[in-house]
Amino acid sequence: MTAILLVMPTALVGVYYDDGIYLALAKSLAEGHGYHLQYLPGVPGAIHYPFGYPLFLAALWKLWPSFPANVVLLRGANAVLMGLFAALAIGYLAPRLRVNRWITALVITAASTAIPVVAVATVLFAEPLFLALSAGALWTGDLALARAGDSGRGRAFRLAIAAGLLAGAAAMTRSIGVAVIAGIGIPLLRGRHWRLAVAAGIPAFLLLLPWLLWTAAHHGDLDPLLASGYGTYGDFLKQGGTSWLSLASLGEIARPLAGIGLPPGPLVLRVVMGLAALVVLVTGMVALTARAPALGWMLGVYALIVVLWPYGPDRFLWGVLPWLAAALVAGAQRLVSRPSGAPYRRATTAIAAVASVSVVLGFSIYQVRVGPRGATATQVAISATMNDLLPWIRVTTDSSAIVAGEDEALIWLYTGRRAVPNFLWRVRGRASESFGPDSLHAFLLRSGATHMILTGPNSDSAPTIDALLSQRRGFLQLVRVWPGQLMAFQLHPGT
Repeated sequence: MTAILLVMPTALVGVYYDDGIYLALAKSLAEGHGYHLQYLPGVPGAIHYPFGYPLFLAALWKLWPSFPANVVLLRGANAVLMGLFAALAIGYLAPRLRVNRWITALVITAASTAIPVVAVATVLFAEPLFLALSAGALWTGDLALARAGDSGRGRAFRLAIAAGLLAGAAAMTRSIGVAVIAGIGIPLLRGRHWRLAVAAGIPAFLLLLPWLLWTAAHHGDLDPLLASGYGTYGDFLKQGGTSWLSLASLGEIARPLAGIGLPPGPLVLRVVMGLAALVVLVTGMVALTARAPALGWMLGVYALIVVLWPYGPDRFLWGVLPWLAAALVAGAQRLVSRPSGAPYRRATTAIAAVASVSVVLGFSIYQVRVGPRGATATQVAISATMNDLLPWIRVTTDSSAIVAGEDEALIWLYTGRRAVPNFLWRVRGRASESFGPDSLHAFLLRSGATHMILTGPNSDSAPTIDALLSQRRGFLQLVRVWPGQLMAFQLHPGT
């Protein structure tokens, strides 16, 4: 918690896109406008983001409704949640990893303060709340399983209900939290504890039911061209098809972990170290299914979802990085503690040693090289760019304006102007692909956009906007240019 508070930046909310949408939904809820995207024309119901984290932020907003001053409270809450998670995770895993308690504490603390995790925790992302809820759910689920055969079955029953409630809350915070529900349910089902499985499953389902009904009722509110950013996960999978199932695409899953967990060096050496770490990680996940069954099975289901998910895996991985670190410890301990006469004992010990040294060295180098401020450098830089544009929007446009740009929720939060995206995309493999200038033109007309901002030539939207400028002359009138090729346009629908 302290480490995150020390590097907490004074950046804008919305620079990472999802954080702005979370807060926009929280503001809408706190001010009595329901679970709707107030900044989009037509005010559609939000169907991409479950209720959990926006409701949490809305409660804090009610306590301190003065924006942007209240951002200090909102970000501070994430730091507190990360501290709560670390305490729960250490208490849960210390007796289960079969290593010294201080090693468990060191590993969880180091993983919880990894640069990517800090980057996630210092913006208004749902991961800190998800981690805290999942830690409580998994620990409670394993306690219910441990007491399943006791004579005092009433306590096991109550623990199962509590685990189901916490797991359902985790899934309502991040949709991939269904893996937490599975992690609690699978060990109970494998042990034929049917009543306990039902006791855990029913409250989890009841927590998810309102969200499922809401998305079904409001799916038609949304413009189809916004499905990638604002639609359901079913829309996402439908766009992706099976195009992500390739060796190159699956290799993308290893890229983020290799980036923070392997030292620099020749490619061949990194491949060897990476394979050793993979063996240890998988061994640890299997070992955890016996020592901490809810966590072990949760990680297995979570990994399967990430493999099948047709988009970049980075944020999925940062959301469970401390659990993956625990799995590495469990795997290394399992491999080195095999009996002296066990087959291939020297080989397994060598694999564990190579993986452990590689990961510790690689992680340390990465943390030192990037540095604490590196965790917030991107959001600070994006904030500086938007701080050039926001005053112009506030002064030049009137309250009826609709601005097309990146980070549309941010624009609405800080200017009060409705906003729409200036980049329309769909999933291709694990990357995004523009719908093209014709679709953008039609969408801008349909949405009633009056202005557009462009944050530079490296913006995702820049190639499509360049093509639109060439094909529809007069539609976009350049009205302002800032250093760094930041641009503002006025739209002329009749041209």
